[in-house]
Amino acid sequence: MEQRQFQRFPLRCRLKVQGKNQSGHSFVETTELINISGGGALFSTRMRDHYVQGQTIKTNILLPGTPDIQGSMTTSAKVISINNRIDSSDDKPNGCIQVAVRFLEPFKLLRRNEPATVDGKQRAVSR
Repeated sequence: MEQRQFQRFPLRCRLKVQGKNQSGHSFVETTELINISGGGALFSTRMRDHYVQGQTIKTNILLPGTPDIQGSMTTSAKVISINNRIDSSDDKPNGCIQVAVRFLEPFKLLRRNEPATVDGKQRAVSR
């Protein structure tokens, strides 16, 4: 049986994902985060063809309750698994998939009106 290193916590909020599909085409998608842990996250999407196991993507969690600063947390992640999402009312796939990712680096906190990079380096918000 699989033993998780970190406890999962439900967190329903918007998630922006950037990456390249199997054909090498860049994509950007805003979807829904389902849960998060210290090591990874699970999100849903209807864009099945965008994701493949082992793929590296950039994730940007759009923090709810921060309308004035539009806070977000960003990091890169690796796709660990892709599963059909089941509609619990009839146990049939609903067209969505669930994508599980493992975070590859610590989060960087960002807010509106701050550049994502300064002199080529990622800027973390400490205020």
